[in-house]
Order: sequence, then C-alpha cells, then structure tokens
Amino acid sequence: MPEPASLSRLPDAAAGRVAYAADLLARLVAEPSLEGRGAIDACLALVESELATLATEVLRPEHDGLASLILRFGPPAPRRALAFSGHVDVVPAGGRWTTPPFELTRADGRFRGRGVCDMKGGVAGFVAALRALDDLGVLRRCSLELVLTGDEEVGSRRGLIPLLEEGMVTATSAICGEPTGLSVFLGNRGLIWMEVTIRGRGGHSGLSHTLANPIDAAVALAAELARIPLEARDERFDPPTPSLTVTGIEARGEAINVVPDEIRMSLDRRLLPGDDVDAAKRDVARAIERAVGEEFERELIVVREWPPYSIDAEEPVAVAARRAVRAAHRPGALGMDLASNDSSWLDRAGIATVLLGPGDPRQAHTTDEELPEAELRDCVSIYAQAAAAIGLVA
Repeated sequence: MPEPASLSRLPDAAAGRVAYAADLLARLVAEPSLEGRGAIDACLALVESELATLATEVLRPEHDGLASLILRFGPPAPRRALAFSGHVDVVPAGGRWTTPPFELTRADGRFRGRGVCDMKGGVAGFVAALRALDDLGVLRRCSLELVLTGDEEVGSRRGLIPLLEEGMVTATSAICGEPTGLSVFLGNRGLIWMEVTIRGRGGHSGLSHTLANPIDAAVALAAELARIPLEARDERFDPPTPSLTVTGIEARGEAINVVPDEIRMSLDRRLLPGDDVDAAKRDVARAIERAVGEEFERELIVVREWPPYSIDAEEPVAVAARRAVRAAHRPGALGMDLASNDSSWLDRAGIATVLLGPGDPRQAHTTDEELPEAELRDCVSIYAQAAAAIGLVA
C-alpha cells in the first residue's frame, strides 16, 4: 500500500479537480447525445481524450454500429478490482425548459442541463476522480476500469449487455454512477414492459351484437390482470411491493359509431428481488388466455426487461462506498433504486454492484433537470476514496 501521506492528501487532490469536473460536465452536456446521434461518440471521444494517456489499455468495442468505451488502469491482471460504470446517452429534452437544455447553466448553487443528473454528472465525477488519483501518483497502482456505454436509456442491447456477454468487463465489483443523492443504493427494482394486441371484428356500432369488440376484451383483461397476486415484498423499497400497471389502451374507431378491429394495451410490471421474471410473464400470458375469448386473436410482446437485484450491505464494495461517502461528511445512507438501470446486468454477470451518484433520482428525465454543485464536488472525492480503498494494489 502507498505511504499514509499519499492517501491523506486525497481529499485535497479531489478538491483540486472539482473545477475540472464542472468544465467536463459542461462539455458533455453540450453534446445532445440522444439515440442515433453522433454526439454519443463525441462524448466517448471526449472522455477518452482526457484519460487515454493515463490508461494501460483503451478499447472502443462496437455492437450493431454503436461504440462503447473501456479504459483500464493499473497493473496488468485478468480481472480488475473495481469498475466505474456509466452511460453518456440521454433522453430527449421535451417540455418548456427555462434555459437551453444542451448548455450547462449555473444558478443558486445548481447546474442545469439535460443529463446533469442522469448521468453525465456521475461520468464527470468518475473522470475527475481518476485524474485526482493520478495527481497523487497512485493511479498506476489502482486496479480499475471505466466502462461507458451509449444506449442505457433505450435498453442496453448494444452497450453493456453484449460487453458483459463477451467478457469485456473484467471487474469483480462496480460502482454505477446513476443519481442516488450520494446515498449508497444496494439494488434496484426490475421491470418488464409488455404490449398486448387484441384483434377482433369491427364494424357499425349499431350492429355491435354481431361484432367481436376488442375493447370489451381489453376491459376484461384489465380486470383479470388486477387479480394477479403480486406476493414479493421487500421493506427496503418504497413501496415495498411489486406492481402491474396498464399504462395505455390504444383503440379508436374511425368515427363514434365505428367499432375498431383491434386494440393495443401497454403493461408495466415492476419487480422486486424475489420476483421471477419468467413467472411474471407467464402470469400475464395466462391472464390473457382466461380473459380474452377465442373469437379474438391475441399477441403478447415483451418490449423490454430488466431483472431486479440487491446485494448485502456487508459486500466489500458497499462497505467501501459507504465509508467514502461518510469521509465526505455525508450520512452514508443505504437505499434502493426504484428505477431500472445497467446495475442489474452487472449483478447478473456476478459483479457486486452499488449505485452511487450525484443528483436526486427524481430529477432524472425532468424538464429543467438540475444537479447541486455540492454533490458534484463531493462525488469526486467519494469516487477517488472508494477507488483507492478497493483498487490499490500493494
């Protein structure tokens, strides 16, 4: 291990990189890194340009035309001790913004811009922390990797999922920089998004007794779905129960007196640790069989799914993360994420993962998305402290 004086200077080194983190955040926010945009590559290239000379290995894998970035640091080894995991893509900036969404603004101690919270603030914190470790001369002795992708907001099918399947993420533990308000989240809910199409026989509503109205079938299905028992319970989540919600029914005839031929229903199933993803899908399929008559055609499509997960609070990465947060004079509260994100896939690959990032989770995807400057400041120190605690090689 390095001499104690080296690590005793780590808070000062991190503080010296806060302005750098804010400048990097501004450059990242200026790139409108939406799905299908070249700005995703621009964000990855920006991070690469800041760290490539410090890394022992730089990889730019590509899946179905979308690049990712992996930077490895420290002594050569088949596995790294810790990965910083993040994404540079953002959701569209709809709504009535009071400031330009792709221009970082600062007012009243807060940054504003699309992605400051989800999760370019976390990415900027990662990079600044790595630079702070290098400023102290210890980065070369840290077994770390930085893994950045560009499609988390649309399902990770061209990003983290194939990277994990191909063994390109080598770490044994990870910190995912999603917004947690700098609390340490030990897991997240999972989800299944499904679409149900019901096709019947439409026509003149005055002859409804001769038709097969798919709206009637949809109403019956909604009632049957509400009867599915959701038995998982986990008091660490709020609420502590799963959910199954009908989020849309699209069906409209060409006129008020026309019954449509088909309807589409969208379903959102939220899962907790202990829920079985395949069983949840089977429950919906069986409800369709029970509720929708044989005169209708029915189709169930799974649009997207993430598994739920949780880790024990005594996992080394959780302990190190909590100590680093407390060293920054924050409570180090434990929690669970109500959203779903890439940490699920890291956990499924056997990589013990916590979520820890700047920003209120409720700010993600909002109009006028904001991030407290103090949380960006503290996350640089927290990430550097956690990386040193987990990754330093004797």
